Amino acid sequence: MYKKNYTSKPAKISRTEFIVKGGVLAGATVLLPTLVLGQDCNLTSDDILGPYFIEGAPIRTVIAHADEPGQRLFVSGHILQNDCETPISGAMLEVWHANDAGCYSINLDCNTGNPGEDEYNLRGKMFSNANGQYAFETILPGNYASRPLHIHIKITTPDGEVLVSQIYFDNDPLCESDPWCQDAEERILSLNEDSSGLNGQLDIVMNSTLSGIIPGDVNLDGAVNVQDIVLAVGIIMGSVSANDFQMYAADLNQDTEIDILDIVLLVSQILAGRRSFQPLQGGHIKIENDSVSIFTDGEVAGIQLFTKGDFRIKNINLPSNWKLHHENNIILFYNIDGGKGISGKLFEFDGNLEIVSNIITDWDAQRLSADVNPNPEEFHLSDPYPNPFNPTVNINFIQQKTSTVNIAVFDVKGRELAVLFNGLILKGKTSFTWNAAIYPTGIYFIKARSGNQVQVKKVQLLK
Repeated sequence: MYKKNYTSKPAKISRTEFIVKGGVLAGATVLLPTLVLGQDCNLTSDDILGPYFIEGAPIRTVIAHADEPGQRLFVSGHILQNDCETPISGAMLEVWHANDAGCYSINLDCNTGNPGEDEYNLRGKMFSNANGQYAFETILPGNYASRPLHIHIKITTPDGEVLVSQIYFDNDPLCESDPWCQDAEERILSLNEDSSGLNGQLDIVMNSTLSGIIPGDVNLDGAVNVQDIVLAVGIIMGSVSANDFQMYAADLNQDTEIDILDIVLLVSQILAGRRSFQPLQGGHIKIENDSVSIFTDGEVAGIQLFTKGDFRIKNINLPSNWKLHHENNIILFYNIDGGKGISGKLFEFDGNLEIVSNIITDWDAQRLSADVNPNPEEFHLSDPYPNPFNPTVNINFIQQKTSTVNIAVFDVKGRELAVLFNGLILKGKTSFTWNAAIYPTGIYFIKARSGNQVQVKKVQLLK
């Protein structure tokens, strides 16, 4: 029914390439399709919006929850300029569709896989990466009324070009009697099936000549510089309201969160090269005598503290190549020139300060957290690293007293897959390594139990 105007199909986007904390890898390298010379380049046609669109869907690429009934579906492709060849980066794609029974989440009687938990179930928005790629995972929608199976899409480019349309499916008999489907040759998806479900590829051609957004260009002025750092910091601190495209530009690691990791990547991008450094493996933060100190077993490039309490920072003890910001219960530190990291006292304070959580990172922008004044009667399971990993992940366990400890690995369904240790651990730091070579790509949980205390860390295996 549908013939592409390309001599070769776009390179397939694998699940490993696209699912990294719910985002498409910004640095993935693929070959874009080549046009058949002399053939027309056709824009993707529009379609009806329908009555079930909702503003404000979350940024995510997996829009169907794991327990959602139906056959899993993986859709990928490129968003291209009106030459059918040049990719558009940072184009926003909004997706919504009915569930397996033909019911939308906006309907009160919709029986989904997570009733009452997610009003945006089977809805999400995402951005095309630097190569114009998009991808999302969902379930095959069901029929309602006499309409063929379809997925609603809305694409907005950074220059304001908007396309509202629908994706249909090959060999759907209802398409023959549906006027919108009959006029949608370039939007009919052919599906293949493998062990993980159905998958198909579809390119979207916009009436636009803008190449898109430069990652890190937070103020969207076409350049990446210190002004973008200032704006990104304001987004983190909650003092700046940003639009969707500014948020995309600020999220350099494409994990759907703007935090200290993105600041470090932004600084690194501006510096365009760094010296060698010692990667972080962990650390601890000490609050003592109205001062805050940090000690790490590697070189820290940035710190983000989430705090509560009524306090005032004073006597900041940072080198000149470090910046500190404090606003709305967030304290942010980062290196601005790629120089040496920090260790020891950070600042003093008046009042009552509690550190609720923290992020520490090195120049590789890996997400770790430091122990904060560990109670000598407790234990701590440090953040596994690297994360995501393939195929081994390192786990540090800090025991403040000698006791029996069980450390095991579980899958998302709560099934125990492996026991890393079960026995007596002496006081101090103990390290373990989990080799997941025999397990498939996915999310897993490391659980540590000591007496009545339990701590759990999530890890992601990518193959």
